[in-house]
Amino acid sequence: MTPEEHSALCQLVDALVEGRGSEEDVRRLEELVRTPEGRELYIDYVLLLGELHWGAGGLLEVPNSPIPENLSGIRAEVARKQSFAGQNKITRRLVAWGLVGMAAAVGFCLALLWRWHAFLTPEITRLPESRIATCVDVFEASFETPHLTVGSPLQSGDIVRLRSGLAAWRDQHGTTWTLEAPAVLRVDDAQNVTLTCGKMVVQLAPGCRGFLVKTPHARVMDRGTSFAVEVTSEATRVHVLTGKVALGALQPDGGDIRELGKGQAAMVGSAGRVVTIPWGGHRFWAHIPKKGSVAAWRYVALHDPHIWLSADFEQEAALYNHRDGHVGTIFPVRMRGTFSDVSAQWATGYGGQSRAVRVIRANRDGNSNGLGWQSEEPLTFPNRFTAEIIFRFDGWPEESPEAVGSLLATRQDAHRCGFLLAAVPSETGAPSEAALAHLLVADQNWAQTRGRLSAGHWYFAVVTIQTDEQRNSTHVCTYLQDLTAYGELEKVFDGWVAGTVPSGTLGIGKGFDARLAHAYPFPGAIDEVGFYNGIMEEETIRRHADFLVTQATPAGAIPLPSEAAEGSDIGDPLIHTNNGAIPLEKPSSK
Repeated sequence: MTPEEHSALCQLVDALVEGRGSEEDVRRLEELVRTPEGRELYIDYVLLLGELHWGAGGLLEVPNSPIPENLSGIRAEVARKQSFAGQNKITRRLVAWGLVGMAAAVGFCLALLWRWHAFLTPEITRLPESRIATCVDVFEASFETPHLTVGSPLQSGDIVRLRSGLAAWRDQHGTTWTLEAPAVLRVDDAQNVTLTCGKMVVQLAPGCRGFLVKTPHARVMDRGTSFAVEVTSEATRVHVLTGKVALGALQPDGGDIRELGKGQAAMVGSAGRVVTIPWGGHRFWAHIPKKGSVAAWRYVALHDPHIWLSADFEQEAALYNHRDGHVGTIFPVRMRGTFSDVSAQWATGYGGQSRAVRVIRANRDGNSNGLGWQSEEPLTFPNRFTAEIIFRFDGWPEESPEAVGSLLATRQDAHRCGFLLAAVPSETGAPSEAALAHLLVADQNWAQTRGRLSAGHWYFAVVTIQTDEQRNSTHVCTYLQDLTAYGELEKVFDGWVAGTVPSGTLGIGKGFDARLAHAYPFPGAIDEVGFYNGIMEEETIRRHADFLVTQATPAGAIPLPSEAAEGSDIGDPLIHTNNGAIPLEKPSSK
């Protein structure tokens, strides 16, 4: 303890005893007495005050007299007034009464300090010194640790076992830790935690430094930053979100130590070597999602046990394969026309808290002109799968259109195509309206659904595919929900479609013409895409939809046409050639 702190502690005690201290004085005194040296000085000084109080008021019985500078003069004066024969007896009494007086003085000062602080701040409940952090938010969280919920404290030595979901804690300085299950975390002290397994994002409060995360393989020391940590049985992976961190082996002398900056990532295995890896900070949850958001749906979707592929367009255009960990590229493609480039086109996503990709449809020859997205590598679709998509319909570019706007498509050759989900003009021909349809074989008619789209609205659509190769047909179920109108999820198609889904590159917001050229751009924006390896139960589909909308209107938001039945042909107004099927020679917009 420095001389300045020594003097400050004594002045603070004086101020509190004399009744002129402030709340800030109490806070400052609490900080000074947290160290062993500070506590020892505090006790000694309070004892001295008690001894002076007893000596001045108890022995001399002069309550209003000033306190002498020291007690030795008092004792000497008393001793001179007593006979030599009784001096030992008086001394013994003096010591006994002195001890009693000092004890009383200590109790008096402590009681005074407590009563003064309680009177000054009756509405404030101070956290125990042992409380390090408080749980501030959870999402779909399930704990093995009993009694943990929002508001629960974490103390030194506590262990958190998060079985599922997300949970966030904030310490007294404002630093937050967000855990993603399954995870096990031990709190060592206010600036030191141990992550045994799972994922964790640390976001330090402004001005805070020195936060340490230990794992079975590594030590991660922040340098005023935010970072993500993932711990598996084989290795620890660190992704820096902002600032810098120092990453090294668990034992400081056991391996490399490397400084990582924003956008960098590295891994430490059991050998203690630091190895650079691709940055993937966008895969971590720095914030707890709220129900009614794309983020909430994305979390539930990505944690579905059957998730196969996903594309979210938040950080980069990529198609994630959750089965083998492969990340494929999705790139924008130009469909003829006069575009000067084919750079990414972005838009604000559903709810304003996500990013969507724009799909552009030309004002003329719209079937073949525009901008869409396509996977770089071909896909092999299983016989049973489910596709989910969140999209916005912006309307057709002209009155009475005769066009197709593909949402999800794949095509192998001129005959085998797969328009898993597409928009076609509605019966009214209004440019602000569209209907959903399916087509798996080029020379067959479109299977129209009861789903209707309105320009400017966001939608959540789900398609389940179950192939019967012997019959060369596919059973399709289609669900649609108008998110903008808070509509309820509706099943708009349940039937058989001729043909099977071919393998090939995946088109998002675009399709393929008879020569496998890019065609049929969708007029709107696409926020999220997910594919699942299996038929999703309707109960699960509705649960996914519930995370996108927090409230719904009593009436369904999807108008049901009176004339078009499920599976009926759209007919001549859509495409004039080949009995209503896709033209095999060239795309047509007339």
